[in-house]
Amino acid sequence: MRTQRTGGRPESGFTLTELLVTIVIVGIIATLLPRAIILGLRFTAGTEKRVAATSAAGTLNRYFYGDVRSADRVTTGPACGVDDVIVHLVRPDADVVYTYDRPTGVLSRVKCAAGGVVTTLLGRFDNTAPGRPVTLSCGAETPCNPPTEVTLTVQSDPAAPPTALTAVRRSSAS
Repeated sequence: MRTQRTGGRPESGFTLTELLVTIVIVGIIATLLPRAIILGLRFTAGTEKRVAATSAAGTLNRYFYGDVRSADRVTTGPACGVDDVIVHLVRPDADVVYTYDRPTGVLSRVKCAAGGVVTTLLGRFDNTAPGRPVTLSCGAETPCNPPTEVTLTVQSDPAAPPTALTAVRRSSAS
């Protein structure tokens, strides 16, 4: 702000009131800005976990229907050297096992054939939530109607209702 002195020379600068108001506003912004950044980072981390879990459920969905359709039997027994089995689909050419590793949050599909074992990472879920994010609802030891159905329940977000993936086997032998 410029003011004219009585001697004719211009004087530039801020008044004491303007300076104090500026300091108060900068102080308020400096106090609130770190909190906003932290809140944004927390929101981003939570969103990232939900997106990863949704992606894992979508990838599971792509494999699951074909694997169930070609299965002769459905069990929860170990296969392919995997003990922590969600579902074991016995097929004529190869067995397929879906497994969840709790320490890492990784959901995997393991295919065992005469040519070897192929493990496919389906995605990651939040491993801090209790229990498995993917469980067998029916199809092995738990009965289904009709008996050829196999249902996996996917809980990708603890705050949202679970999603049921149901596929039908080609044969009713179990």
